[in-house]
Amino acid sequence: MQQYIAGDFSCHLPQTSEGAVCQMFSSMDQLATILQARGETQQKEKEFLKSTISDISHQLKTPLAALTMYQEIIAGEPENPDTVKEFSAKMGVSLKRIKQLIEAMLKITRLDAGGIVFDIQKNPVYEVVSHGINELKVRAKRENKKIILEGDRDQTVPCDLEWTGEAIGNIVKNALDHTDSGGIVHIMWAQSPAMVRIQIKDNGSGILPEDIHHIFKRFYRSKKSLDTQGVGLGLPLAKAIVEGQKGVISVKSELGEGTAFTISFLTDS
Repeated sequence: MQQYIAGDFSCHLPQTSEGAVCQMFSSMDQLATILQARGETQQKEKEFLKSTISDISHQLKTPLAALTMYQEIIAGEPENPDTVKEFSAKMGVSLKRIKQLIEAMLKITRLDAGGIVFDIQKNPVYEVVSHGINELKVRAKRENKKIILEGDRDQTVPCDLEWTGEAIGNIVKNALDHTDSGGIVHIMWAQSPAMVRIQIKDNGSGILPEDIHHIFKRFYRSKKSLDTQGVGLGLPLAKAIVEGQKGVISVKSELGEGTAFTISFLTDS
């Protein structure tokens, strides 16, 4: 009882007797359990918020420091047009990186906090995939790479078109980041009796064995990554989007051969 008075609701009151006192103890015990759970939830929310703020501030340091340096260089040589042009362009890159970082972090934070209501409908897989890769097709052509789609155009998948398209786009972008000129990103989909699977497979460099268990972690970047401009949130965001819709995402990779991501959604039938 003294523990209860002190605010420790993790212990339980004795309930070996019968009658009104026992019922009172039982009710108090239930209330204490609720209070304890609420306290734990609030503590987790505080820790989550603290972690998120720490992540954002840490990741903003590098591009903000670069912006400051570029501004100082331009200020030191305002009459030199070549210098102004060069470092103005670099400032633009840093600003774009900051924008991408903040937008991605806001999305992941909203997903983690349950602040996204998905519009789950039966959408043609072809439309979902096309929505996700629309802008990436231009990049692929510029880099002499191919994005190949394969699957029944009438096949549908229960998902949020916008968000799932973004998840697929992030995975395809990652594939393009890790394939050389002439590389191929193959997107295939098919339905089994219980689910629809969408696979994004590339013939790129593959993922190191020591990296594959970390690729869905925020800001994780392999030491051998070819992507120097990304913010390290594309794959974690894709995972959060898929799992937020009760889907599953998995990955297999072979070094020097390529990587395959598979997204699976249960069907209604």
